[in-house]
Amino acid sequence: MHPTIWRDESFTMALVSHNYGDIIRLDSMDVHPPFYYITLKFFLSITTFWTNSLFTQVIFARLFSYILAVLTFLVLSKTVRNLGVPGANAIQWAGFFLAPSIMRYSTQIRMYALAALLLALVLNQLQHYDNSQKIGHIFLAVFFASLASYTHYFAAVAAGWMLFIYFFKFQLNRYDGNAILRGIVVFLVMFIPWGIVAISQIKQVASSYWIPAVNMDSIINNFINLFSDVFTGNGGQFYAIILIVMLIYSVIWAYLNMSNKFKSTLTIVLLIYILTTLTGIVISVAVRPIYIARYSYPIYAILMFFMMTIIAQMMRKPLSRMANLFSTSVVAVMMTIILGINVGFLGTNQFNNYVLNSSNLADAVEQYKENPNNVIHLNPSQSPNTIIEKVVYIKSINKRVQIKNFNVARILGKDNQKLFYQLFDNVDKSPSK
Repeated sequence: MHPTIWRDESFTMALVSHNYGDIIRLDSMDVHPPFYYITLKFFLSITTFWTNSLFTQVIFARLFSYILAVLTFLVLSKTVRNLGVPGANAIQWAGFFLAPSIMRYSTQIRMYALAALLLALVLNQLQHYDNSQKIGHIFLAVFFASLASYTHYFAAVAAGWMLFIYFFKFQLNRYDGNAILRGIVVFLVMFIPWGIVAISQIKQVASSYWIPAVNMDSIINNFINLFSDVFTGNGGQFYAIILIVMLIYSVIWAYLNMSNKFKSTLTIVLLIYILTTLTGIVISVAVRPIYIARYSYPIYAILMFFMMTIIAQMMRKPLSRMANLFSTSVVAVMMTIILGINVGFLGTNQFNNYVLNSSNLADAVEQYKENPNNVIHLNPSQSPNTIIEKVVYIKSINKRVQIKNFNVARILGKDNQKLFYQLFDNVDKSPSK
């Protein structure tokens, strides 16, 4: 929990400083749907109404993501209990929250934690329908899927695949297939109000965006980056491969030792992760690169929870098919080492890049307050993260910013002057060279 913010988080904090109508209007010029920003603004309005300090608001915004991550864990714990597996034990807690990428996105001021919770709720309601065949669970599943689609477009893709796969599952089980089929139609219809805006956003991305072209390396990274976290550098793939091998072993153990209901749901979760990633890759090849690994975080979070549930069950049943005391101990030691490396790396990364800079940021903001000028001139040679972080904090003390010869594409990934100067409305337009 630190007050320093990187570029995308600065975008978030700038956007939620506007009113609800402007949030929707400004967000329509960007590439994401607006539900996360609206919920975050509401959360901050009831938790930080007593202060104008952006430092405090940033901490509460991070707390919001963490609360969502905890709720995701609790929803998934209830889901696996419905599958006949104990949930919410210490191994699951530690394994889930210390897993690669979970630690990062559980406190990041972006929409990924909310999208993961909504997708977990979709899975939970579909599983309830599988157990009871009560139509109300289909209604709730479609409702949460629709909210997910208004949170992130690839959460919508994952939710769509989930509804589609469960439709076939229910058909095989001879349930009322029309119920979920109607639900899928309602899911698509509920997205229509934002659909026109989404098409406009897609056109913007097609013309200009920062995501690089698809090649073999990017395809591999799209599958494994979340398993190695996003800043593991040259050793990331090796680290991810070791973790994936451990998880494959765990999956095989689960298919040999766990209940049919759990195995069926695990298969669906694995399929959704693979299909969501493949959908992003196919669209990126056929239209334009629009997909990076973190866009699959919502279904990845669910997948990691299931993996940690399996490992927790392995520890409870060391003597089982494809396992003994020795192999179970090896799994426990290896997972501890892997998670320990992730914690150490991410902790070091966060400390060096954010925590250490917190005092510098506080000093800079204090200097800006004491500056008698109402317009603060920022050096354009600073990093994009530093520039836009300062812009947001300067706005919080009611001062304006001028950045000479500034290229807004460094912040937005595209040269959208209209969005930039309306979003960061305390920045004066860059003077001509």
